[in-house]
Amino acid sequence: MLAKPAAKPFDSSEYMFEVKWDGTRAMTYIDAPGRLRLLNRRRLDITWRYPELSFMAEALPTGTVLDGEVVVLDAGGKPDFSALQSREQARTALRVKGLVKMLPATYVIFDQLYRRGASIMHKRCVERRRTAARTVRTLNSRRVVMSEGVTKSGIEYFRQVESRGLEGIVAKRLDSPYAPGQRTNAWQKIKRSIDVPCVIIGFEVEGKDDFAALVLAAQDESGNGDLAYVGKVGTGFNAELRRRINAELWPHVIERPVVPCKLKARWVEPRLYCIVRCLERTAAGQLRAPVFGKLLNAR
Repeated sequence: MLAKPAAKPFDSSEYMFEVKWDGTRAMTYIDAPGRLRLLNRRRLDITWRYPELSFMAEALPTGTVLDGEVVVLDAGGKPDFSALQSREQARTALRVKGLVKMLPATYVIFDQLYRRGASIMHKRCVERRRTAARTVRTLNSRRVVMSEGVTKSGIEYFRQVESRGLEGIVAKRLDSPYAPGQRTNAWQKIKRSIDVPCVIIGFEVEGKDDFAALVLAAQDESGNGDLAYVGKVGTGFNAELRRRINAELWPHVIERPVVPCKLKARWVEPRLYCIVRCLERTAAGQLRAPVFGKLLNAR
C-alpha cells in the first residue's frame, strides 16, 4: 500500500499519525516453517543483506506477512540514512558480516497483512495495527519494534517530528483496509523540507535544445561563503519554466565549470539563481531529494 503526498499536516480524529521512517520499505514473509523472505519495494530479496533479522523465521508462525521499514538508528535513536546506504550497497556476505556489527539494522513494523495464513487486509487499519503490535511483543527483540503514533493531533506531531530532524509523518485513516499497490487518501505522507538558494552552473542535455537536469552549486556549510557543487535537480519544472530556463542557459555556455565537478555536462556562466527544495543537506553538503522551487532572476 502506498501513501499519497499531502501538502501540509492536518488534525483529524479519523486518522492516526506516525513517523515516516527514513529507511528501506520491506515486506516480511514467513511462507514456510523456518523460512523468512524480506522483499523491498522492487520485490528484490534482501534477506541475505540483513542476517540480524533472520531470527524472525523461527519466532513467527508460518503464514505471517508484515509491512515495515528497515532502518539503521544512530546513538540517539534517529534513522541514519547514510548508514543505511552502507548496508544497502553491501555486495558480499563478508562485507555484510562486518556491517552487522558496526551498523546493525532495526525492522520497524507498521502493519500486518496475514496472520497464520489468513488475510487480515480487509480489517480496519487500527485492528491490523493491534495485531502487528502483538506480533512485535512476541518477538521481544530490540531489532524489531512497532511504529508508534498518535491520533487527532497531526499538526503538533509533525512539528515535533520536524524539530527532531526526522523525514516527516504518515497519516493513516483508522478505518481503512489494506489496499496493495494503491495510492489513496487513506495513507498520506507529509515530508519536511528546506529551501536552499543555489546557482545553476551547468546542465545535462536532453535532445537538441532542452535540459534533462540542472547542475547546482551553493555556499558550502563551512561558513566561508565559497561555492561548492551540491548536486543536480531534474524535477519540479512545467513547460513555461523549462522554456524560460532554456532561454537563459544555451546562450551562456562556457568551457569549464566554475567550481570543481566531475559530471559530464554543459557548463554555463554562474548568472542564474534559484531556490531548490530538499529534505536535507547531507554530511558532504549534497542536496538530498531535491525538487526545483523557483527562479530568482530570469526574464
